[in-house]
Amino acid sequence: MEKYDAVVVGLGPGGASALYKLASEGLKVLGIDRRREIGVPIQCGEFIPQYHEYSKILPEVEEPYLEIFRKMPMKLVSNETKSVSVITPSGREYSVNFDGYVIDREAFDKWIVKEAVDRGADVMINTVVYKLGEDGTVYAKGKSGNFEVLGETVVIAAGTSSTLLEQVGLFREVDEMNLGHVINYQMAGVDSDPSVVEMYTGKEYSPGAYAWIIPKGDGVANVGLGIRYPYVEGERDINVYMERFWRKHPIASRKLRRAQPLSYVGGLVPVGPPPDKTVSGRFLSVGDAANHNIASLGAGIVTSSIAGMAAGEAISKFLAGEVKLEYYEDLWRRLLGRALENGYKLRLVVDLITKDDKYTDKFMEIVGKDRIYDLVYTKAPSNIDLLRIALNIVKGGA
Repeated sequence: MEKYDAVVVGLGPGGASALYKLASEGLKVLGIDRRREIGVPIQCGEFIPQYHEYSKILPEVEEPYLEIFRKMPMKLVSNETKSVSVITPSGREYSVNFDGYVIDREAFDKWIVKEAVDRGADVMINTVVYKLGEDGTVYAKGKSGNFEVLGETVVIAAGTSSTLLEQVGLFREVDEMNLGHVINYQMAGVDSDPSVVEMYTGKEYSPGAYAWIIPKGDGVANVGLGIRYPYVEGERDINVYMERFWRKHPIASRKLRRAQPLSYVGGLVPVGPPPDKTVSGRFLSVGDAANHNIASLGAGIVTSSIAGMAAGEAISKFLAGEVKLEYYEDLWRRLLGRALENGYKLRLVVDLITKDDKYTDKFMEIVGKDRIYDLVYTKAPSNIDLLRIALNIVKGGA
């Protein structure tokens, strides 16, 4: 049974970044992914901030933890956007300037893993990890059958629904209030402004979440939505909501009237608070497996990558005898804790007003563009008490 300093299970942005950092530190590391192809299927809108925005969104994050995004080649960028617009149920639009990239997520994930391989990492794909032993034994099944490897440490980055977490005493999100069920089409023939990311609210189309049009350029866009089942009344098939948004939304349907799907994917996005515990024995959780998502936006590419870099640093220092493995807890919370906490608080405020579309419209009418800035930049409410406003709207029935 081959032994590794670290085994990384799951090679999305969080796991791939951990693999990259561990390999960069000269450790013997193995990355395992159950998919037949890294980065496929794409399970997000592929939208990230441009590099200069990070100091405003994540001021606590020092440059070394953003290394992936500083080095990211521009060939991975499909489109550059200049603003984010939120469209209310009544059709009013509120915009804020925000420089973003729409990336090719498939190529992005592959690029990080390639960088890790170039630094000495081993990789196995089309391989399912089905059991973890307390001693770090990783039980897996690949193309040639069952096998075992031993990890001095193990990074679990296998997504929200991974049962591996429970096997080692770590948290797995099961609360439907904290889970967004998402669907995304890549579409051609979309007639939207290629410089604007659009977010649509309204219970008829995305109860408990929002819908989006994220332009990739040349008439291609990611078009999708999320729902949370505690907010669903009646119809529970997410495909029905997607068809309704595509065909019947009074604004979006005009932009999608000639649109045709090129690909389709669905999945789960955690929108709850991070767990209290992300280290158990020799095991660490990273990315969606640790709710490393900004809950108010359902955004996790950047935060997962930062957490992965933090995991790699913590394991390296642990194996060198410099720190306990719990150092990872302190590190990722210092880097991401404020943004993740603010994102969750903002989500709780949004939860109050999305119970009724007229509450959403009234709320946006009161708080306006300034608070859209807070939402996009995950800033805690400051000049206006958003919770007080939301409670007053709900109490007064708008």
